[in-house]
Amino acid sequence: MRRNVIFFVAVLLFFTQALSARSLFEVGLSFSGIYENNTTSSNNQIFDGMGKGENWTLGFGLSSRFSILELSMMAMLPKAGEQGSDALALLSSATLNFPLVTKKLYASAGGGLSTAFVFPADDSETKINGKDASTVNFEDVLRESPIHLRFGLDFLIGSAKFGLHYIKQSLATITSLEETNGWGDLFKNGGNDKIALIVQLALF
Repeated sequence: MRRNVIFFVAVLLFFTQALSARSLFEVGLSFSGIYENNTTSSNNQIFDGMGKGENWTLGFGLSSRFSILELSMMAMLPKAGEQGSDALALLSSATLNFPLVTKKLYASAGGGLSTAFVFPADDSETKINGKDASTVNFEDVLRESPIHLRFGLDFLIGSAKFGLHYIKQSLATITSLEETNGWGDLFKNGGNDKIALIVQLALF
């Protein structure tokens, strides 16, 4: 059984690699303009605040792609909070990339974890996902970070990639998925949906 799975994955990677006509491995550095709408109401309201500068921020990221599988980490720069603190969001994602126009246009779909860091202006302790940093470990961060879904379109020009990505925040965490009917939280709107305009340059 295990050999069959390995064989199927190998064939899938070979087939999609042939279709995509891209290099098998790539590492890239990205710069993003990110629009974030802090609403849990109707999805059609996500665009209501696009004209307000306070709803936009910048992000920097690093990604690694092997065939059609891409792993990425994007850090949104701190912006002023309501209580004199700065917040940094770290988005860790895994997506699958499929060619729409070979060597030109690609669609991606996947998901990942959204981890929130809050740095108070006073001497109080940094918080990770709302908890004091000293009270959580790496496993806690993985299991309690909200899950997001991610969909995108990427246009390639030489070694540069220009992308438009929609990141939908859910109410699910890895811990909640293990609970009865927990998978339903994956499709519930957790607010803080994002639209990212991404420019990525391949390093090698």
